[in-house]
Amino acid sequence: MKSFQVIAVVAIGWLASHTAPVAWSQEASTGPGLFENSFDTSSPAVAPPWSMRPWLWEDDVNTAAAIWDLVDGCRDHDLPLGAILIDSPWSTRYNNFRFDEKRYPNPRQMIDSLHARDVRLVLWMTNFINTPESLADAPGDEEDLYTIGKSKGYFVNDGAPIKWWKGSGAMIDYTNPAAVEWWHRIMDRTLSLGVDGWKMDGSAETLALTQRKSQRGTLTMRDYLDLYYRDTLHYSRACQADFATMVRSVDIYNTHSDQAHAPLDAAPLTWVGDQRHSWKDKGLDEAVRSAFRALALEYPSVSSDSGGYQSPSKPAQGMPRLLYLRWSQWNALTPFFLIGGHDEHRPWKFDAEFFQIFRRYMWLHQELVPFFYSQQMQASLREGKLMHLGPGKHEFLLGDALLVGVMTDDQPRREITFPDGDWLDYWNNGVHYQGGTTAMVDVLEDRSPVFVRRGSIIPLDVSNDAVQHGSDASKGWRTLDIYPAAHSSTAVLWDTQKFPSMAFRDRSFATVIPSATGLDIQLEEGPVRDTIFRIWTAQSPRQVRVDKCLLDQQNSRAEWDKLPSGWWYDAADQRLWIRVSGVWDTRVTIEN
Repeated sequence: MKSFQVIAVVAIGWLASHTAPVAWSQEASTGPGLFENSFDTSSPAVAPPWSMRPWLWEDDVNTAAAIWDLVDGCRDHDLPLGAILIDSPWSTRYNNFRFDEKRYPNPRQMIDSLHARDVRLVLWMTNFINTPESLADAPGDEEDLYTIGKSKGYFVNDGAPIKWWKGSGAMIDYTNPAAVEWWHRIMDRTLSLGVDGWKMDGSAETLALTQRKSQRGTLTMRDYLDLYYRDTLHYSRACQADFATMVRSVDIYNTHSDQAHAPLDAAPLTWVGDQRHSWKDKGLDEAVRSAFRALALEYPSVSSDSGGYQSPSKPAQGMPRLLYLRWSQWNALTPFFLIGGHDEHRPWKFDAEFFQIFRRYMWLHQELVPFFYSQQMQASLREGKLMHLGPGKHEFLLGDALLVGVMTDDQPRREITFPDGDWLDYWNNGVHYQGGTTAMVDVLEDRSPVFVRRGSIIPLDVSNDAVQHGSDASKGWRTLDIYPAAHSSTAVLWDTQKFPSMAFRDRSFATVIPSATGLDIQLEEGPVRDTIFRIWTAQSPRQVRVDKCLLDQQNSRAEWDKLPSGWWYDAADQRLWIRVSGVWDTRVTIEN
């Protein structure tokens, strides 16, 4: 992680010298041919499904033992885990892409072992090469990449050293093809080991401290940000197709700017900077301010360090319990659930009640991955949105299905303004709200403000009963969580097993059609999938058909769980459960 204190002071002066002080996106490009790889910049970047599962990391110990403590802790406490992030220092020099094997012995074996546990590895990086004497907290080695790069003209500003939060060094000149080729060969040292992603820290903004000279002439800030983020994503994906980058979207406090950092087409996953473990004082308040500015700039996926990155004082005061819970409940309802930083973040180190709430939200996030991914794919086609602003203060929508309110203080109530439509409390579907109204809602510790629009069809990946969306018997099946409305509704479902893919065979369509006698559900196209239908309805049906075949009714959940097909009705929960194996171009008819 880093501090932008020096950068911010100079950047203010640099920004003030322009007619559009903070509008990086409005600056002129240096001319045709800047992006020689002809990147597609027309659509938002797409994150692979694995990267939408929960991430864990720590920034106090920074060793292989600390990594395995997190991985084994999730296993031992039945928590889902998609990725481990290693921040700096992990290499022998910053951005030489050689593991410090005193901290991380046998890195290839470590990565292979993580993959065997279905956990991906993401590493910190920037665009800087330090001078030989500038090591900061890196151990150092004999290789002098700075002198090599400077002698060959591979850095901006002719390699003139500039101070940054990890010492003093020079920035790669992405307009120089030879420099980029050299830089890629250095990155290959780690990419060849099978690493799955980069945490691209926001060092490119340091260009504001310099004369901004490159092989192509003077660069604007927007030019260099675009080059840094685009080249890193596209080259890494050329090496591994489902590679992910986490990038800065907006970071108001650290940069004194509310403008975009990474371009949307090179921002698969974004986060908003290094906040404190605090409600105010550059804590949750600052994360929310930056995140909602990022949503206003139409970033499709925006998140933050759950609970904050660091303590507001030294020695660390520790993580305030309710703050950590509320912050994590917010991030769990975004496509990027990032858990970690300085001080204790491991949920199993808190009290039992806290842990059970946290566990439920981690599993809720895990279950929502097919929904997040499907919405993201539609957003990339300009046929929908993933995250976008809601009508009320500190509210956002996920697609058109879910409305989330962020809890920004320790009070147990907050106001919610509802968009058009009929809305149900996600935790208690018996509570209804009408679109266009505002209500004061009670918010217990274990239930953050989440609401589902009637007419929604939400694909889930359920493998246990942690969220009460299914059971162990749901594992391996696609669950469609359905909230019928008085009108027909359709959802596009993308296959999370295929990435990257824009082939239409990898998406299917689910349509719910109300009728005078019940409900029809039509599934069309896409891959064959075993499917569970979880349908909110106040009435038990008279019969259920799949195409022309009657399904057998079961008297209990336990009986139903054992069968490849059938249905049962849970009167207490007002939920109809239907199980159908091998679904493809299938019609389910529910007759009341």
